[in-house]
This record gives sequence, C-alpha cells and structure tokens, in this order.
Amino acid sequence: MTETSELPVRTSYRAVTLQRWHTNSRHLITRVLAGLRALDYPDACRSQETPHGYSHAHLIADRHARHRCPRYQLAIAYRQQARP
Repeated sequence: MTETSELPVRTSYRAVTLQRWHTNSRHLITRVLAGLRALDYPDACRSQETPHGYSHAHLIADRHARHRCPRYQLAIAYRQQARP
C-alpha cells in the first residue's frame, strides 16, 4: 500500500487575516471609520419625497437615525410640523 501525504494547511494566511481585522490599533480603526463616513449616502437617503403621514415619518426617522442622513432630517421636520 502506498502512503498518501497530507494536504497542506495555510495556517499563516489565516493568522495574517485575523491579525489585520481583529486589531486594537486605534489609528487603523480611526482611518477605517473616516473612510466609511466619507462614503456617499445611498439613493434612498437622498430622496426628498415627503413622508406619507406621521407614522411613515416616524418609520423613516427610525431607519435613518443611525447615520443622520438628509432623509432623517426631513422626517424629523415633518414630525415636528405635524405634532408640535
């Protein structure tokens, strides 16, 4: 019977990947966050369509509250105007 060799394992590649993405480097994290914040808003966030009622404005505000896009500001203004 012939001996079969084991398949090679790339442990070093996995270690490098984990080292890059599981980092505590404040400088690297700050640069990544700045790059993400510089990205443009999706098309839905640029819509200037007025909400179709108070509950719709509340839903829009909830979905866009995390990134405070122009659509969020429009929904908040509509809610304040509808129920001061």
